[in-house]
Amino acid sequence: MTRTSLTVAFLVAVNLIPLFGVLFLGWSLFSIMVLYWIENGIIGLFNLAKIALAAGPTIPGSSIPARSSVGVVLGSVFTMIFFTIHYGLFWVVHGVFVFQLFGGSASAGPDWSGGVTVAALALLLSHGVSFVVNFLGKREYLAVSPQQQMGQPYGRVVVLHITILAGGFLVAMLGTPIAALVVLISLKTAIDVRAHLSEHRKAEQKLGETSPNDWSSWTETKR
Repeated sequence: MTRTSLTVAFLVAVNLIPLFGVLFLGWSLFSIMVLYWIENGIIGLFNLAKIALAAGPTIPGSSIPARSSVGVVLGSVFTMIFFTIHYGLFWVVHGVFVFQLFGGSASAGPDWSGGVTVAALALLLSHGVSFVVNFLGKREYLAVSPQQQMGQPYGRVVVLHITILAGGFLVAMLGTPIAALVVLISLKTAIDVRAHLSEHRKAEQKLGETSPNDWSSWTETKR
């Protein structure tokens, strides 16, 4: 099994947990929406770590750093602070939408004891595996600068955010039938896998376009 197939397998397996919850544990739409909101927070936390480790050239297409080592460190710290504030606000607003629009009509809150906590931990593990296998193992941190990495999760998260909220509205309008919940989970999983493959394919292309000597000179200069 290749590294890519391993991370995809983890991603699909973890995304099947909500499906199991819906079919066998009676999870509500609200539980699923909260779980996906938590996942967006997990994505943000791992992106902070990626920004801190990103060692790619600041200028696109160049293998030579445009700043000194001190400038690189300060730039990374500033980028992390800005991302925390910006993404944090986005995540909080997402949470407000979830709790206000879907929590009010729920007869009970998320079923934490029924597996939602386990599902959240599984999502944390899935993103952790991808971080270790792809970002560190495949040395994807050499293909992106801290500033470029800051914007990486938004495309994926925004698409999922819109899809999940729109799907949630539709499911709520239909009276939350199990079939509609299954479709919502399946759609989210498909988008997730496609975004995952696209993100890492782009990183592989960037690494392939630059010679090992170029990366060596860049990382040595950054030190």
